[in-house]
Amino acid sequence: MPAILRLPITNVYAKGDFTVRVLIGSEANELQLIIDTGSSTLALHSSRYQPEQDSHLQRTTLVQEVMYGIGGWAGPVTKTSMQLHGDVSLTLPQNFVALATRGEPPLAKADGILGLAYNRLNQATDISEFLAQQQPPLHTSLPWPFSQCGVDALQQIAGILHVYPKQNLTPWFSNIEQHGVVANIFAFYCQRSSIHHTAQKAQTAQDSLNQGWFILGGGVEQHDLYDGDFQNIRVWHDVYYNVQLTAIQVGDLAPIPCPPGNGADSANGFFDTGSSVILLPDTTYQSLLQHLVQFNPRLQTVLQQLPAFTGVEQGLDAKLIKLSEWPELYFYFVADNGDLVKLACPPHDYWQMNAPAFGLCSFKIIAQLPHFSNQSIIGLPLLCNYFTVFDRAVHRTGVIRCATARR
Repeated sequence: MPAILRLPITNVYAKGDFTVRVLIGSEANELQLIIDTGSSTLALHSSRYQPEQDSHLQRTTLVQEVMYGIGGWAGPVTKTSMQLHGDVSLTLPQNFVALATRGEPPLAKADGILGLAYNRLNQATDISEFLAQQQPPLHTSLPWPFSQCGVDALQQIAGILHVYPKQNLTPWFSNIEQHGVVANIFAFYCQRSSIHHTAQKAQTAQDSLNQGWFILGGGVEQHDLYDGDFQNIRVWHDVYYNVQLTAIQVGDLAPIPCPPGNGADSANGFFDTGSSVILLPDTTYQSLLQHLVQFNPRLQTVLQQLPAFTGVEQGLDAKLIKLSEWPELYFYFVADNGDLVKLACPPHDYWQMNAPAFGLCSFKIIAQLPHFSNQSIIGLPLLCNYFTVFDRAVHRTGVIRCATARR
């Protein structure tokens, strides 16, 4: 019988993103990994894990190089063991683990990323030929072979890697599901998309607003975490958890149509537990700001003071933000039966109080980044209003089930 494992998570290590505690390798090094449905790689970037001390470690000739919306990394691929401890415990002996040796992944104080998306985002490069050409010849990608060549920059590494053969590695969750450890489903529950800071800094880690749950192998049976029925959103691709966002509505104003994606299915966004913001294409974002002012002209004074997004969370004086003046936002998605699903984002979710510091307030919707594709990232500001189940066993690509979260 596959296990259902309910794991506590927290946002205090990764500046709003949620991490889960894992034990890696023979030494059971305790690490905090970001739960990320927007990627597929299990990658570590932490001095708290020493691969040379791990007797479970298996070296390979594979390397990975990954770029995110902000930051990126490259490093060798290994295999080792993992333990998870919640209401029950699991020991997982064989897991592909990349060691982020070069670059700066966007981790804050987290130790790595636990990617939960599909195979095509977990590509590795086999550098056997490169290793054989070194003097003396090398046999594995660990120790990192590019150091002796004086190659450190990610662009240089990518330039070398592009000529060598690629293969898709089975992502971590797909691997444990295929081995019958858990069912092909997981769920996510949180209350914040930013760390909630209190006047007493020492209390931040214990603040219940900064906690949540990650449920492996289940979700719908967790009745204490949600109310009402689930709404089912269609997932269009087994790459990201791609969805079709048709419109965004500000209060009771006319909905803002969202441009379709480039493919025939019009998927134009994806659900991303690894994003502490909602990111919208620039034209949609500007329309949203205009509709907010149309809803309440007094909001323009605040919107004009929004800081430009730099990758570092910034906030306005919380005294400027009267949540009662701000409207509910509604996001419309194509359902698994072809109808529309309407999800609400209340003002206290897209304005995060006491973030990034006590007495400040952070606006959690941003415009498209200059180097990013023309799609929406549905991040934590919307998800924290819902108990979200990623049911990958339905259809070929799965569905995302959302029910109102208990808070």
